[in-house]
Amino acid sequence: MTAYSIGVDIGGTFTDCVLVDERGRISTAKTLSTHSTTPTEGVLNGLGLLAADSGLALDELLVRTERFSHGTTIGTNLVVERKGASVGLLATKGHGDAFLMMRSQGRTSGLTGDRVFDAHHETMPAPLVRRRNVAEIEERITSDGSVLAPLNEIQAREAVERLLSGDEVEAVAIALLWSTVNPRHEIRLREIVREVSPDVYVSLSSEVSPRQGEFERTVAAVINSYVGPDSRRYLHELSHALRDRGLRSPLYIMEAGGGVVPVAEAGRRPVQGIGSGPAGGLAGTLSVARARSQDNVIATDMGGTSFEVGLIVDGVPTVSSQEILDKYTFHSTHLDLRSIACGGGSIARFDEQSRTLRVGPESAGADPGPACYGIGTRPTVTDADVVLGLIDPLTFLGGRMTLDAEAARRAVGSVAEQLGLSVEETAAGIVLVNAHAAATLIRQRTVEQGLDPRDFTVYAYGGAGPVHAFAYAQELGVDEVVVPLGDGASTLSAYGAAVSDLQRSFERPVALTSPFDVERLRTAIDELERRAREALAAEGVTSGVVIERTASMRYAAQQLQELPVRLPEGGIDAAFREEAERRFTAEYARLYSEAALALFQDIEIFSIRVTARVRSGVEAGATGPEDTASQSPVPQGTREIHWPGTGPRETEVFTGRLTAGATLKGPAVVELPHTTVAVAPGQSLSVGHNGTLVLRLT
Repeated sequence: MTAYSIGVDIGGTFTDCVLVDERGRISTAKTLSTHSTTPTEGVLNGLGLLAADSGLALDELLVRTERFSHGTTIGTNLVVERKGASVGLLATKGHGDAFLMMRSQGRTSGLTGDRVFDAHHETMPAPLVRRRNVAEIEERITSDGSVLAPLNEIQAREAVERLLSGDEVEAVAIALLWSTVNPRHEIRLREIVREVSPDVYVSLSSEVSPRQGEFERTVAAVINSYVGPDSRRYLHELSHALRDRGLRSPLYIMEAGGGVVPVAEAGRRPVQGIGSGPAGGLAGTLSVARARSQDNVIATDMGGTSFEVGLIVDGVPTVSSQEILDKYTFHSTHLDLRSIACGGGSIARFDEQSRTLRVGPESAGADPGPACYGIGTRPTVTDADVVLGLIDPLTFLGGRMTLDAEAARRAVGSVAEQLGLSVEETAAGIVLVNAHAAATLIRQRTVEQGLDPRDFTVYAYGGAGPVHAFAYAQELGVDEVVVPLGDGASTLSAYGAAVSDLQRSFERPVALTSPFDVERLRTAIDELERRAREALAAEGVTSGVVIERTASMRYAAQQLQELPVRLPEGGIDAAFREEAERRFTAEYARLYSEAALALFQDIEIFSIRVTARVRSGVEAGATGPEDTASQSPVPQGTREIHWPGTGPRETEVFTGRLTAGATLKGPAVVELPHTTVAVAPGQSLSVGHNGTLVLRLT
């Protein structure tokens, strides 16, 4: 029997499912997310579509599934919508208000420059912990890990009992000073909490985010407890639903760091899953880019609610150790993706103050959705696509969902009247304004790191990415856009989950100054590697393990600056130390120029992270014919499309997957079951293996 790997990604608007068989053949399914009921319903709906497409019953498909991986936005949604658990916080005595004070940056964290300078119009985010649910504990550990004041267990137990005496507190976060150096007091406090209330959800800052920075570490622990109970309930519900329907293989959960972990680990540290959906898209991009031998890639994901940009430089995705969610800053190593509200559901409006057209950041989401969905009434980017003819209302989602073209025209027309333009001119403006926002984010992501976007290949995916890539890539001035896996581009985050490696990561703070003490460096790395290998061994994996070492480094005088630097493989000796210093200097010069190098300052390593990973062995195979000689496909028809910046043109329409080697010239659209690829006048499109499409702008 054919064996399968499945990847599922729950987004704000759609739930995407991808099926990869043992020969690398791909099937995809897309269905509306079911946040208003239970996300499991949307997952099962998508799996049912996959099963039907494969000619199997759902239980038969799951029985044949050898690997099931899942990414989700549930944690993010719980924080943004403030629907998480009521959290109690245990902090060192005298530091109970540190979390609520937010380093005095709560108004502006994560905002764009124009909003930072308009801070008097900004507000603090709604607190994740009420002040009455913060308890201060008598204890103190110093920066070297020694105990200055022992844990007062009597006072601690009384504080915990008061905190848990009612029904208000559902989860507890424990964040004590310098617990990353010595976690003894945090561990004992957890034991006391469990003695008082055995079933309460507990997070330790020393386990969730073992990094320096009291506030950021506390935020990570609080968010972990805030999303923990609901995340664990959902994962438990999904696990049982899949098991009841025949799944016998392990369920893995996508993390923002770019790999998957066992479902039990994901339930313990759900904060690491925040951002896992976009990370899956970048992981899928990396898989396709490696197969195409492309080392420098700009990954662009435009979905229903947002537009994310990630970078692959010299074959390695860029990472970041800091995350900001709804103005809360915390430390979490993740694939570095930046996002703006610039998707198919972004709402267009007439701005009375500037008398101009604005698009976003507000989104219609899946409910009520764009006006063309038949429920909402406000104009969105998708409505503009329908008005222009870029999207055919009768073939949306492979014909499974008919769009209301007249509702789209009415919605866009409401803005057109205020602008004094025609409906088509306004729709074209909506698409171009949206494309400008996308191109601006890409420039920020590349230029700020000393990179020229014209030296990169743009990958466009997500449901709306292939429709709009012709516009934002043209504004960037790039020559080529890759739509990975063709129709699979609309479900690339799910594909990324399916192909991502099983991994476990461990981190610990260190205090090393150049020239680094080789013995201390070796001791720290050896301990982390041992823990990582043991974690995989507990899952029954002992062979094929690949170890990656990363150090967080900075110049000694730059306490707020840090760079993640990949450390060398092999033995840890004087040559290892010198290579680590050289890599830091080279990366610093790349980002900030050689003139910024502080040649007379010491270099510090303040944190080391080790990741043990096992290759998934899952990837898309070459399913097209071996003969890829250029050929011209036959269009299924034509229709008039109002191309932004060009005007109305009779446009060839191609439906379904094109044969490898096919080429066509714009204006044209290729309608796939879950997305549409737009080829503007003057552009061309060619087809490679696995349905991957290459849009050439010149």
